[in-house]
Amino acid sequence: MFDRHLAALRWRAFPLGLLLALVVSPIVRGDEPEDAAVWPGFLGPGGLAVASDADGVAPIQFGENDRNVLWKVPSGSGHSSPCIWGDYIYLSSAEEDGRVLVMTAYHREDGSIAWQRRVDGEAEDGYVHRAARPAQPTPCTDGGRVVFHFGGYGLIACHAESGETLWEKRFPFTERSFGTGSSPLLIDDAVLLVKDGGDDGALWCFDADGGDVRWKAPRPGLRHGYASPFAWRNRERTEVVVPGTNSLRSYDVEDGRLFWWVDDLCVFPCTTPVGDGERLYFAAWATPNADSEEQFRANFWGDLEITEEQAEDPAWFFEQFDEDGDGKVALGELPDSRGRDAFRFVDRDDDGFWTLEEYKIMAGLSAPGRNLMVAVEAGRDGALSEGEGVLWTVTKALPYVPSPLLVKGRLYLVKSGGVVTCLDAETGEAIFGPARCGVSGEYYASPVAWGDRVLLCAHRGMVLVLDGSDELNVLAVNDFGEEIYATPAIVDGVLYLRSAEHLWAIGPVREP
Repeated sequence: MFDRHLAALRWRAFPLGLLLALVVSPIVRGDEPEDAAVWPGFLGPGGLAVASDADGVAPIQFGENDRNVLWKVPSGSGHSSPCIWGDYIYLSSAEEDGRVLVMTAYHREDGSIAWQRRVDGEAEDGYVHRAARPAQPTPCTDGGRVVFHFGGYGLIACHAESGETLWEKRFPFTERSFGTGSSPLLIDDAVLLVKDGGDDGALWCFDADGGDVRWKAPRPGLRHGYASPFAWRNRERTEVVVPGTNSLRSYDVEDGRLFWWVDDLCVFPCTTPVGDGERLYFAAWATPNADSEEQFRANFWGDLEITEEQAEDPAWFFEQFDEDGDGKVALGELPDSRGRDAFRFVDRDDDGFWTLEEYKIMAGLSAPGRNLMVAVEAGRDGALSEGEGVLWTVTKALPYVPSPLLVKGRLYLVKSGGVVTCLDAETGEAIFGPARCGVSGEYYASPVAWGDRVLLCAHRGMVLVLDGSDELNVLAVNDFGEEIYATPAIVDGVLYLRSAEHLWAIGPVREP
């Protein structure tokens, strides 16, 4: 179906200068050519999740019945996204509940394995959410080295072409209910990593060549964070912006000095910020910051109609889901929903059932902070608030895990349940939405832009193609038949998608 020789001609050749640089020194940074095929880390070039103009327009239909599938190979267990430079795709996975951590480089031409490395990690099997995996952070690369992050190990920097270990930074293992989600960031000759949690939480900056610590910015009180750092190159300076518990903070990339902060935000942020030359945008939602009705709808979406009084009454909940009337709710009695996915979070004694008392604990959860989207003005310092550095805010239809997509002056937000909103980036006013896209359920992958299309990946295994107009218009829904957690990558007019069990290459198939 796919002729590898034609594909090799179709893809741009890996630059000779970069190849020579790699031969001379295993740790030299690869210079990025103008026409390079790169998606160098989480959310791609600049952390914007936008394909290059040279990548053309996304195909409308793909995946099902191998339509427009160039190749498909096993991906191993994990939710990290594809990281790409030149001829290689880098992906992390795990085996034996995290006791074995795997780093793999695939040939972009046909998906065959170029190299693979394994290290012994710490078991991570105490998750309360079924989506959590030991290999969640996305690796990053600059063409010379590729850096992996595992919560059960730490940082590992490998030679991008050979896989040889260049340096490591071990971190004490901390069991986390939802796993480790923050991806490392390569910026110039530095590697940035946020490790929140307890009094020892910090944003770390390592030398990309040898792994030496350049600086460490303490973040006490910012508990378990799942967002990744964003390098905001604005009209004034380059900043590293990192969300945390109830807070959004900006640091100087040179020395870790704190530039500004916005407090009283989401207690449990999973999204990563995005920005342009003028403004930075951050949107996050968490269950403990929602009222009872919103919590119930978020945990058990579907056609069930409820009132605020019913949502606040645990006994009413049991009447809905306790099918056999035994005073307990088993996993099989719940609908496909976030409540089902996080069953163990409520099942405190781990006996396989929810009791009324256990559910009361979850239903009564609340925490300081607000579910809020903020637009921050470039060049500010100190404590910011609405009217003082925060240009506008939005409170409706905020994302739980997918990061906002900024493209052509618009912001796309994807809320659990398949609710899509498009905002004017300058004013925060809605261009369309909140509107349902027709595919319900959870959304973990962030939206990506490809030409004049926007791609959404539903957890159920559907990839939706939107047309980028002034209203929500779904051109196609493509079923991959496997759950999707990872954000896709796009280079050279090809979509690289990781599903639950496979890594896919999607693009126009050329006949021999």
